Amino acid sequence: MKVIHSIFTFTIGGAETMLADIVNQQCKSASVSLIIVNDKIDPNLLQTVDQQVNIFLINRKESNKFQLFTTYLKIRTIVKRINPDVIHCHDHKLFPFFAAWRKKTCLTVHSTYLSCRFLKYYGKIFAISISVQQNIKKRAGIDADVIYNGIEIENYLPRTIYDFNLQTDIFKIALISRLYPPQKGQHIAIEALRLLLEKRPKINIELFFVGDGEALKTLRELVVQNNVDKYIVFFGRADRTWIKKNLKDFNLLIQPSLIEGFGLTIIEGFACGLPVIASNIDGPKEIINKLNAGLLVNPGDPVDLAEKIEAVYESYVSGNILSSGFLVRDKKLLEIFDIKQTAQNYLEKY
Repeated sequence: MKVIHSIFTFTIGGAETMLADIVNQQCKSASVSLIIVNDKIDPNLLQTVDQQVNIFLINRKESNKFQLFTTYLKIRTIVKRINPDVIHCHDHKLFPFFAAWRKKTCLTVHSTYLSCRFLKYYGKIFAISISVQQNIKKRAGIDADVIYNGIEIENYLPRTIYDFNLQTDIFKIALISRLYPPQKGQHIAIEALRLLLEKRPKINIELFFVGDGEALKTLRELVVQNNVDKYIVFFGRADRTWIKKNLKDFNLLIQPSLIEGFGLTIIEGFACGLPVIASNIDGPKEIINKLNAGLLVNPGDPVDLAEKIEAVYESYVSGNILSSGFLVRDKKLLEIFDIKQTAQNYLEKY
């Protein structure tokens, strides 16, 4: 089978890192090509793509309408040369470039409430969760197939020691996402930490914001305003290699998102043997319920988040974390959310 995957940009993000993992798996049993349309590319992420994958960089300037026709001609030449069985797009706006091969096209919708434009023209639509599937059906009247995102679970180092010493250990919390509060809820985490410290001023705790984004300055100011600057670390961007090796050193992962179609970091947290607290919305709720682990909090509610963080902290202090029900203790994670399963499911659905 010959498969072309296409995406506009290739930077550190959920859809992009997911795509890198998928092509790396699919190239083991199919002829796989990757067309990246715009020039917005993270070289480190690009280097993670298997050498068996044929990569085509169109290098169009983002939002440059004058390059649309030349971009179309370049893509047309590539597609005619490869003559693929499937053209798998990861942004709905890619369809015009592949309209001549409509019956071969498919699209993965990576989030809720994205534009429905062009959806009806694709040969097949995939959704990354039941929540996204239902959202597509409601807004566009289209039946999408659900294929869950996955990760290379076996490559994530798990936490093996859960002892916690009140005198010497720091309770470390990770929040891994782009710094964009309207979607990812970093401001909720900041307020929750303030509330927890007001209740328990002697608690030895640190919250790490792992990621970068346009809201860095705003969040730094918010941290100072809430008087929690001593307890929050702006770690910056971390690649998947760092996460695979180091996430296990944290005690807890939180994802207080306000909008989330899936929540790949939730899977990463569980894979590393951490308890996870996530918002009771869409994709995160689906993951937590399927794995019967972790904790759900009311979206946008710092009081609830502070209480749930305290509950996990107490489970460490009391030595009951392993029996708390917060951790994934069976094979469900591997069976449902492993990248090998994701890639194979796509090949079968094609």
